[in-house]
Amino acid sequence: MSEMKALHKSLLLACDLFRGKIDSSSYKDYIFSMLLLKYISDVKTDYADDLINEDYSELLEIVSRVPRSASFYKIYHEAKNHGDYIGERIDDSLRLIDQAIDSVCKSRGGYLFESIQFASVNFGARSERDRMLNDLLAIFARPEMNFGYTQDGNDKIKVACRYLFEKIASDSAMRGAEFYTPEGISLLFAELLQPKDGDSICDPTCGSGSLLITLGEKIKKSFRNNNYTLFGQEVNRSSWALAKMNMIMHNEINSRIEWGDVISNPLLVDTDNRLMKFDVVASNPPLNIIGWNHDDLVHNDYGRFNLGFPPQAKGDYAFILHMVSTLKRATGRMAILVSHGVLFRGGQEENIRKNLVSEGLLDAVIGLPDRLLPGTGIPTAILIFRRDKKNSNVLFIDASDLAKPVKGRNLITDEIIGKVSECYFERSSVGNFSHVASFDEIQENDFNLNISRYVKKHEEQAFIDLDSLRQQREELLSTLHELEREMKGFIDN
Repeated sequence: MSEMKALHKSLLLACDLFRGKIDSSSYKDYIFSMLLLKYISDVKTDYADDLINEDYSELLEIVSRVPRSASFYKIYHEAKNHGDYIGERIDDSLRLIDQAIDSVCKSRGGYLFESIQFASVNFGARSERDRMLNDLLAIFARPEMNFGYTQDGNDKIKVACRYLFEKIASDSAMRGAEFYTPEGISLLFAELLQPKDGDSICDPTCGSGSLLITLGEKIKKSFRNNNYTLFGQEVNRSSWALAKMNMIMHNEINSRIEWGDVISNPLLVDTDNRLMKFDVVASNPPLNIIGWNHDDLVHNDYGRFNLGFPPQAKGDYAFILHMVSTLKRATGRMAILVSHGVLFRGGQEENIRKNLVSEGLLDAVIGLPDRLLPGTGIPTAILIFRRDKKNSNVLFIDASDLAKPVKGRNLITDEIIGKVSECYFERSSVGNFSHVASFDEIQENDFNLNISRYVKKHEEQAFIDLDSLRQQREELLSTLHELEREMKGFIDN
């Protein structure tokens, strides 16, 4: 068995220990806490032996402040010799690591492990809990789980994180999977946005930070340096802590990840409490969000809603307009994953679309296959905006048929990423795949951005396109509801 297969197997066994005790949306916090404890312990061992280069100076500053008493190996050997109070020993070590992390990169979110308690009755009575945690320690003590730099740990820890995110997101299927953007989508974002040397990069709904890390890795690969800065905000505290841990394990110590609601309380602001501006902004926010503190922001929107105020019932455009308002004027570009309803719903959203197109901000609409995201089967689309556009035309790409089906889900492959990104940068109309629409053409369609209005399927197709029919039905229902609201307003007045 290869070392990576052995690593995957051990991580899976570790996850299995938690099954039946807590649900998958919670056990990720414990698995990643243990992973970080083991990683820091292995790095500290190499640090003591002077085996790590200066590229990891910030990480080493954290490691140097972690006392030896917090080492995974101390807990493991004590558990083997005594076998009791294992949860308490792990919790004590995590508190010491928390203090070391906080002393180097202090955050308004507080300590990472505040809500983590391995000595919890959720894991059974003491004897049962100690047996389970002893098994957990034994798994993490295996050779394939050595993340020291003499063991290629820098690559292995990234593989471990990626595998766990995919696994846990899949397990979380119908709830709690919003913390992770699938790798194929993240890689597609990176190709479309082309982050560059020196860029500031932000994800205002960053979840576990996986999309941010992918964008940073793109710069490392293209420019062979780490001259960039990552910023993020996350409303869910568990996901925020996960993002902070993820950044440490990817040596992104200088990143800034804030905890809070980015719409009602944006925290990435300057000294004058104005929104910070970024070169690259990318996000996979909650889809079709209902309720977004609409009333609280009417008089305090940080200048985000000059192009229109999103309707109270739908928060999608609150995220879109927030992101647009954080783009640097000369270099700002952004990509956001949305549901198809964002493309055609009427009322206030239609007016916002009109303004985004009229201002020459919307650059492309890219339709993606369904079943890309864990927990939902709906098709999605990527909207790309650029501050440096010189025209008002919009590129439409229909990539809804491009996917690799795997175990009930669709995946975006490197080949698909290449085809979509090539079409995007060539900006050409290609048969039933892409179309460059002029402002007049979009205006004639009442600023409806439904892809099927611009990219036509072959007429000889005889089958009934149910997805298209469902979209048309949703368009008509949306229009009907808007008309009914207007009519009710006339009657009430």
